[in-house]
Amino acid sequence: MATARPELPVDAALPRLQDALRRQSVVILEAPPGTGKTTRVPPALLGQPWLGDQRVILLEPRRVAARAAARRIAAERSETVGGTVGIRTRNHTRIGHDTRIEVVTEGVLTRMLLADPSLAGIGAVIFDEFHERSLHADTALAFTRETLAALRPDLRVVVMSATLDAASLAARLRTDAVIRVETDVHPVTTSYEPPRPGESIENAVVRVTADALRDPAHEGDVLVFLPGAGTINRTERQLRERLATRLERLSITPLHGSLPPERQDAALLPDPEGRRKIILSTPIAETSVTIDGVATVIDAGLRRRPEIDQGRGMSRLRTVVASRAAADQRAGRAGRQRAGTCVRLWPSADDAHRPTVEPPEITTADLTALALDLAAWGAAEVHDVPWLESPPAPSIDAARSTLRDLNAIDAEHRLTEHGRAMIALGTDPRLAHLLIRSVELETDCPGAINTATALAAALADRDLLRGRDRPTDLRRRIDFLLVDRPSGSHDRVALEQARASMRQWQGELRARHDGPIAPADLDLTGLLTSIAFPDRIAQRRADDGHFLLASGAGVSMRTDDELAREPWIAVAETEGVGADAQVRTAAPIELGDIETHHADRLDEIDHGGWDRHGRDVVFERRTRLGAIVVSRRPEPSPPKDAVITGLLEGVRREGVRLLGWDDADRRFRERLSFAHEIAPGDWPAVDDASLLETLDAWLVPHLSADTRRRDLERLPARTALASLIDWRQTRDLDRLVPTHADVPSGSRIPIDYGAEGGPVLAVRLQELFGLSSSPSVFDGRIPLVVHLLSPAHRPVQVTSDLASFWREGYAEVRRELRGRYPKHHWPEDPTTAPPTNRAKRRG
Repeated sequence: MATARPELPVDAALPRLQDALRRQSVVILEAPPGTGKTTRVPPALLGQPWLGDQRVILLEPRRVAARAAARRIAAERSETVGGTVGIRTRNHTRIGHDTRIEVVTEGVLTRMLLADPSLAGIGAVIFDEFHERSLHADTALAFTRETLAALRPDLRVVVMSATLDAASLAARLRTDAVIRVETDVHPVTTSYEPPRPGESIENAVVRVTADALRDPAHEGDVLVFLPGAGTINRTERQLRERLATRLERLSITPLHGSLPPERQDAALLPDPEGRRKIILSTPIAETSVTIDGVATVIDAGLRRRPEIDQGRGMSRLRTVVASRAAADQRAGRAGRQRAGTCVRLWPSADDAHRPTVEPPEITTADLTALALDLAAWGAAEVHDVPWLESPPAPSIDAARSTLRDLNAIDAEHRLTEHGRAMIALGTDPRLAHLLIRSVELETDCPGAINTATALAAALADRDLLRGRDRPTDLRRRIDFLLVDRPSGSHDRVALEQARASMRQWQGELRARHDGPIAPADLDLTGLLTSIAFPDRIAQRRADDGHFLLASGAGVSMRTDDELAREPWIAVAETEGVGADAQVRTAAPIELGDIETHHADRLDEIDHGGWDRHGRDVVFERRTRLGAIVVSRRPEPSPPKDAVITGLLEGVRREGVRLLGWDDADRRFRERLSFAHEIAPGDWPAVDDASLLETLDAWLVPHLSADTRRRDLERLPARTALASLIDWRQTRDLDRLVPTHADVPSGSRIPIDYGAEGGPVLAVRLQELFGLSSSPSVFDGRIPLVVHLLSPAHRPVQVTSDLASFWREGYAEVRRELRGRYPKHHWPEDPTTAPPTNRAKRRG
């Protein structure tokens, strides 16, 4: 029986759309949610003269929306899917000889364009819900525009959306054909109920939902928006506990991409027993599909977004706040069929701080698959493609680096033969590389093909295991794929989908291999994971559960995980950012497998220099895998330049005290320092900072390849410092800054140039009898500071003006010394008395 065709707001706009398409190639249709654009526009193109017997492609952003759209269009024609209306998704195709409308998901259209850029047999491509700006939609639109310009001027393109800036989009698409659908909008009353202090988002949803069910103001079925399947599952459990006594009258229904198709489809339909429904949905229900009966929306205000962590080279799903446009879309779901209500779980003041719209996925996501598509498309330069937003250069550069590492493209970004084979498999580039390489490995590693297909299937979609504390070991997932087990901690739906993918790939790979194929071998899991993710081979650090990736990033896992103590693992997936990055899936790998199968990635590097811990120069030959040191051995004959550089680094780090300074060395340095202080233009500076700046001039000439720290300590520093002056300065230094002073007694007394206040001559007073003026240095310019000592070498007076001391201070000192040393000669006139260096006067 045919489904009744009620009049929908879009019907009045269809003649204008048909007229625009007769005149122009690109048309924009702006229509609010619930106006019928998805189901009414594609059939309206059939029978148009420009279409002829060609097909119409309707692009939907999600599989659940694609199935719902195909069913509804077919039902309105009194048909079933597979007749005039067909569907094509990644794992499901129902297309017949009479199919004129194909509802496809976004990745499918990209594959169609790569297989046949002319889109032969296709007359129109409709991009539905384009405001979501998924990566596949942007890519498919850019490729379609090139096809339109270069190969198919007769092709028609319709871009449809409920919320987009139609004027801006029209300018970028170079069209003036904008069709707007006007409709009456049912009012939606919005209120705000932020979580209480310390309340989780799940608890807040349960509380607000229970309140809404009791409040007559909140009518109809309840649609709750949550960020992901995990949050939905936890909320569902708590709701069932909270509403246990009312479940006979309520139906709690999850809606997310991890559910089997029949459960997703059931969530869109009224409850068959007439119960009031609570639909717990991801943003899958924002647009694309209408859920009959919904009049109350509860919005957590969050969404999960794929992003690339450029610093780590890894893609991750990040929970972020939804934009204002998304929040308005969600609220509008309550008013599609009648007046409704919306409860937002955040403060009203936060609305102003939310982003206006969601950023296009092309600006945030991992672009490895896009870069491979560009190479297959023949676009050597990214900017040659007519993007609405160009991919960020750092993301494209990182993606191309990964593809070159996988041998998928060459240095000019052109597709290699290996890259063409990867494209043909139609899956993630890393997994495609793994599958193809497994054929080459099968002979030496029996079981590689069957293990690789199981591994790729386990990684291609959602995790096969359930639970917050699920193990990281990929072997557990492959085991579930290969062996039927009672329902438990694994996801049965994901398991069946993965098995379908596994069987498909097994068939394709067996055709490529001539010899026998062995059964899967779980011991190959780590090796095969490393083939797909060579930059994520990881070595355990000192602490269990902490690993260093070959890419240089650090990751961790729970210390009680079965892989936490493995010395080597190959990581497939991570979650979190920076230091909080956690391993989601991995497998152990043997070092021997790394050395055998990644030999081209291992580098022999001479490494050495100053070792801060050993406080010496150390040199070794290291074998490295990216940032990981696989092995090391001492290097007995390091290059001289490297040794000298290491020693200089040590001196700069620890200071010139690293040399073994004896008294003679220190005195020589003090003399040079004094000369520089008096005549800085003529003599070098020898303070610590200056010596560190001039190491090349005074220290390097005395170093060799055999020099180590012990040799530095034995090196006469004064000999090295002498390199700073020439032979004339050496001669002048001895004259201007002598080491000793000759005194009247005949003694040679050492001069202390390191003392504060000037050079010091410490001498017994009796040895200066007969000397009328102070001794001096630097050609008499600088008088010495004379420390006059008693016969017992104790200081009695300090002066730099000996003549003044004889006149004014000697008499008092003489009285004191005569009392303390009565056997010594203390003349009244010291300037005429004979000096003596004897301890006592002659008897």
